[in-house]
Amino acid sequence: MTKISKSRLSTERGFTLIELVGVVAVLLVVAGMGVPNFMNAMRMARLKGAVSDFAGLLQTERIRAVDGDNFYSTYVLAGNSEQAFVDIAGLGATTIDTTKDPLIQINSEIVQKPVGAAPNTASLQALFLPANATVALYDGSVAANPITFGPRGLPCYAGGGQVCKTRVAAGDVAYWIFFQNNTSTNWGAVTVTPAGRVRRWLFTGGAAGTWSSY
Repeated sequence: MTKISKSRLSTERGFTLIELVGVVAVLLVVAGMGVPNFMNAMRMARLKGAVSDFAGLLQTERIRAVDGDNFYSTYVLAGNSEQAFVDIAGLGATTIDTTKDPLIQINSEIVQKPVGAAPNTASLQALFLPANATVALYDGSVAANPITFGPRGLPCYAGGGQVCKTRVAAGDVAYWIFFQNNTSTNWGAVTVTPAGRVRRWLFTGGAAGTWSSY
């Protein structure tokens, strides 16, 4: 039988308790630094997902309006987890026909907000509308004037029960609508130009931040 020398045994030892505690402490510090960044990334992903889903819903509305030679509106239905839908069935702002109406579910962290609560809206308006344009810009979150598309694929305004018009006294019709992650307080938006272009936006940089499309 082979004999193992004492000198060899002395070099083949494991970690001491102090060394293991040190390694665990380092791992905890690294994890503590990484978890907040991971959570922030997840919250931003939820916001971007909600904004993208809503923009996609508006594109669906536009296509359905052209294909059906009709006028359709999109509403956000408030609740514990908001839903947005295109009112194909014609049941109005508070009733969804799940057999006909295109529908998206919005993550419970994300809440639709009025234009007045959103940050730096003047800079966003300058980014998606020409500086000297004569435009009637409506808040798509207001049930009385939801984002509406007509048979030509252009946004129109039907407030007051009138026929949906692509141009009103104030000018060509455009829309915007805002969303906020209530946990991270980050903002997102969807805009519709008078030509019917739908764009997605994120606001970054705090109160004095900027809007950027993605």
